[in-house]
Amino acid sequence: MIAAVSLGFFGSIFALVGMKCTKVGGSDQTKAKVACVAGMIFILSGLCSMTGCSLYANRITSEFFDPTFIAQK
Repeated sequence: MIAAVSLGFFGSIFALVGMKCTKVGGSDQTKAKVACVAGMIFILSGLCSMTGCSLYANRITSEFFDPTFIAQK
C-alpha cells in the first residue's frame, strides 16, 4: 500500500506536467509522452493497491477459518 500511495503521488506529478494547459514540459509531443507515462504509473499504482488489499483479505479469512487460531474472532 505504501508503494501504491507513492506511485500515485508521482503519477499525479507526471500528470500535472503532461497536461496541455501547463507551461512546463516542452512541446506537445513530449507532454503526450509524459501523460502516457503518468497513465502507466497510475495503472501500476492500482495493481499495487489491489495486491496489497487482496493479500490482507486472504490473511484475515485464513485466520478466521483456522481452528487453531486462538485470538478473538
